[in-house]
Amino acid sequence: MPRGSWSAVVAGVAACVVLPLLAGCGTLKQFGAGSHTAPVSTVTISAHVTTVVINGGSGGIDVTGSGRNTVLVSQQASYSKKAPTVTHTVSGSTLTLGYLCPSQLVCSVSYMLQVPRGVTVRAGTQAGSVTLTSLAGPVTAQTDAGLITADGLTSSTAVLKSNAGGIVATFTAAPGSLHASTNIGAITLNVPGSASYKIDTHTYVGSSTITVRKSATSPHAITASSDLGSITISPS
Repeated sequence: MPRGSWSAVVAGVAACVVLPLLAGCGTLKQFGAGSHTAPVSTVTISAHVTTVVINGGSGGIDVTGSGRNTVLVSQQASYSKKAPTVTHTVSGSTLTLGYLCPSQLVCSVSYMLQVPRGVTVRAGTQAGSVTLTSLAGPVTAQTDAGLITADGLTSSTAVLKSNAGGIVATFTAAPGSLHASTNIGAITLNVPGSASYKIDTHTYVGSSTITVRKSATSPHAITASSDLGSITISPS
């Protein structure tokens, strides 16, 4: 797709993410007309896994950590003509999830995972939300258009990026390194108030509100930037 055309698509989706009440967003919903939604399928990955990579194209991603030893993958496909081919690949201790779509108007897969709490999670999608819950390992979440939500994290490192859509993240342990960025969308970060943080924020259109303790020498670093949207960093 030409770069200009893709930019127009992202801009249209961004409008729906940021201003969902606009009447024009109804036009985008028409792309789903006549699509098929397959039943949810579930598979258990019993191999030893320390890293989970989700390569989503379109559709939401939801990852929840627990005391389990295996990875439970639930997925649901939507398509207009032919179901996508879903792949689960284990290489060493890394599980990679992805799918391939035949040429058609509608093709997406939504993922819902239950994983061992301490695994490394890298989740990315072009259009859809990413939700991370009760994870302790390093996390990376990226979406071109969609909201990123994280709750109950004790991860030492986290990278959260959304081109069009906000970020809301709550940590129950002070992260060593937290980076959050959006092109369009507000950022809200809640971190333990018992720690101090080395903080760097930047926004072109919007304000930054910081109510946690700051220290230039703190081992806990937070970087947050938004081209269009406010930034809030407060005690959890």
